[in-house]
Amino acid sequence: TLMIKDNTSEPYLSNGRSVLIVDDSPLQRKILRSSVARWGFDIIEAESAEEALQICQISQPDIILSDWVMPGMNGLEFCRAFRNLPDEKYGYFILLTSKSEKNEVTAGLQAGADDFLTKPINGDELRARISAGERILDMHRELLKKNEVISETLDELQRVYGSLDHDLLE
Repeated sequence: TLMIKDNTSEPYLSNGRSVLIVDDSPLQRKILRSSVARWGFDIIEAESAEEALQICQISQPDIILSDWVMPGMNGLEFCRAFRNLPDEKYGYFILLTSKSEKNEVTAGLQAGADDFLTKPINGDELRARISAGERILDMHRELLKKNEVISETLDELQRVYGSLDHDLLE
């Protein structure tokens, strides 16, 4: 059973980020949705990893909360497939699991998961881990912007050098 205890009542500003909740249990999705929506996130839900993968192929969410154990494609397989999607945007992936053995956590990290939450979920811990994911997403976006500026500067330098070479040849 998924239970969320949240000791904070202050609102959380998220800059309109989206969270995809993937779980085959409607009750568990509802419980997660109520907490995450209260913190200001846009919620997308999927009842299977296959449905979640289709959603991600259309529009990649910022943060994914996925159950590990589901019929069909499990959370680990979904994470691997998600990481193989061609997209420049980074999605922060949190696996929800009752598994806590080191080899299973290792397998999840090797599949591309960024973090884990062990059931039953504690609301304060969920919020803290989502906040950590947001910090990583912010850093990733900042790096992309800086790389874009560097690429534009290099292109401009190449044009200037090309023009100089042309002038020197003449």
